[in-house]
Amino acid sequence: MGKQNIPRSSAPSIVSPTPMAISPHQSTLCLPKHIDVPADCANNPKKPQARTVTLHDLATFKPEAGIAVSEPGWWAALNLPANFYALTPSEIEKGTLLKKPAEVHFYPVAWHWNYGDGTTTTTSEPGASWAAQGLPDLTTTPTSHRYRARGTITATLTVDMAAEYRFDNGDWIPVSGTIAVHPPPIRLRIYSVHTVLVNPDCPPDPRGPGC
Repeated sequence: MGKQNIPRSSAPSIVSPTPMAISPHQSTLCLPKHIDVPADCANNPKKPQARTVTLHDLATFKPEAGIAVSEPGWWAALNLPANFYALTPSEIEKGTLLKKPAEVHFYPVAWHWNYGDGTTTTTSEPGASWAAQGLPDLTTTPTSHRYRARGTITATLTVDMAAEYRFDNGDWIPVSGTIAVHPPPIRLRIYSVHTVLVNPDCPPDPRGPGC
């Protein structure tokens, strides 16, 4: 019998995988298609979320407090309205935020009045002078107050300022919370008022008694 040559089965060839190039700056790694991974990984890798800006990040930006005003002036009449209002600016400040040039817009949203006699009120508007409201002097307004005792008092105001920021003239992004600013206090003297008859009338003689 002749010899029969039986061919040996050839061993399967081994293919080394191609090394993956990974950047140290990558936050998401998508594996090749032959590896079983969720389908949306390769098509829609997650982007790193932007850092949320807080009021703490705005520490270098200082909104102006503005001023608090009272009418008739440095004095008020007992049991008659004294008018209070605020001149609080809305402003845009430029500076550095998260190590990038930025703009921060501050604007007032609430005014907290302490009238100095134990009475307080909060308004969503700054108030205005009697003249600006088209009202006569000693008229009640949303921010006015009547003092019930004579003496010297100190009225104070706290303003809540909201903030928003932007980079490169982009859209404004609001910051959660508010910043409290404090205009200089108002010192008032409360007087009793008495009506007197004078002769002549005040227009002809504005320096007369009671004028």
